[in-house]
Amino acid sequence: MIDLKAVKRNIQEIDSLSLVRSLIVLEVAVMLFSTAATVVVEALVFLCFISSGKLRKRVFSELKQPMVIMALVLSVMVTLGVFYSAAPFSESMDMLKSWRKLLLVPLVASVYADTLWKNRLVYYFTGLIVFSALVSFAGYLFDFSIYNRPLGIVVANHATQGMLFSVAMFACLVLSRFPLSSDFFPGWLLKCSAGLLALNILFVTPGRSGYLASIVLVMAFSFWGIKKKTRIVFMLLAPVVILSLLLVSPVAQDRIRIGLDEIENYKQSPELTAMGVRIVMWKNTVEILKKFEHPVLGYGTNGFETAYREQVVNEKGWQGEPVGDPHNQYLRILVEYGVVGLMLFLLFISSFFRQRIRGRSYILGIGVLLAWCATSMFNPHFTTFVEGRFLMIWCSTLLSVNISQTTESLDL
Repeated sequence: MIDLKAVKRNIQEIDSLSLVRSLIVLEVAVMLFSTAATVVVEALVFLCFISSGKLRKRVFSELKQPMVIMALVLSVMVTLGVFYSAAPFSESMDMLKSWRKLLLVPLVASVYADTLWKNRLVYYFTGLIVFSALVSFAGYLFDFSIYNRPLGIVVANHATQGMLFSVAMFACLVLSRFPLSSDFFPGWLLKCSAGLLALNILFVTPGRSGYLASIVLVMAFSFWGIKKKTRIVFMLLAPVVILSLLLVSPVAQDRIRIGLDEIENYKQSPELTAMGVRIVMWKNTVEILKKFEHPVLGYGTNGFETAYREQVVNEKGWQGEPVGDPHNQYLRILVEYGVVGLMLFLLFISSFFRQRIRGRSYILGIGVLLAWCATSMFNPHFTTFVEGRFLMIWCSTLLSVNISQTTESLDL
């Protein structure tokens, strides 16, 4: 017979802080490969905070951080949007559940303020991604697939893989440029790993989002990692060099060519294409905004599809199919939450810049945020399952405030 008192006593003896930190690291790992496992681990993270008074106190103590304040404000906005949404209530509630990733900001920020755990998350993530890149190369070269995915794709999908490989490449560059005495990966290994990831992005992973993210992240590294006298030159040369390398790569060249063809021929295309549908969605969304019936508060949570359906009701073919997202994060926010919502969303983004932390943690956090801001012009990467969660955890971890970290200096 199970001794319930003994079980309860053993649970209470577990260090709740170390446990939840480990679970957050685990969530970052499993989200790369399994949606179901991510949901389970995230539920355990929330359960830890609900059941531990110690953890709850830590959350309340972090409520003054700018990014925490704005994450909660945005959560309130999304919740209120459910009650005036043009969409059915059940659909609005489903979208509200999707936005729960915003709550990861105060939770993660409350337990990841010290340098040791910041470094652990970065190194665990980077190590896992480098290993994934090796598997990706092996699959591509020896013609075998993982979980019935396309050749060379081992993380979620090609777009997500390209973005996360770019983040890991950026992390390797920053860690090697700004080493700390507590680091346990040597600089030469970090540089080799960055090169390996760059080669995979160029020649294996066919993700246009990854290409854009890599350009932004290399420019960010040039800004913070290069001496002041030459940084402008490197920032100007970085996108030119990367684009030149992409045009040399058969895989990247093919993806870019297909995208340009889809944009040029979307009107004549008999079937839906990835870039063609974006052009159509953006044009229809602009038309929705021109006759905006709810400019202040928008159509409410998940109301975009309802507004879009009314806009294309007389269109034929794939151009007339309703969609739930315009593949532009800012346009969707504007349609669903109006001018007020877009302003709050931009304030949410700016709140990460106002965190009182400096040093390489700031570079790692803000660099990735800038990359997501860029790719979100073409995708809803603040709200997608993997990219959205990763961003919230990554930035909340690296930008959470610690007094000793605020004085960390950079050798620029």
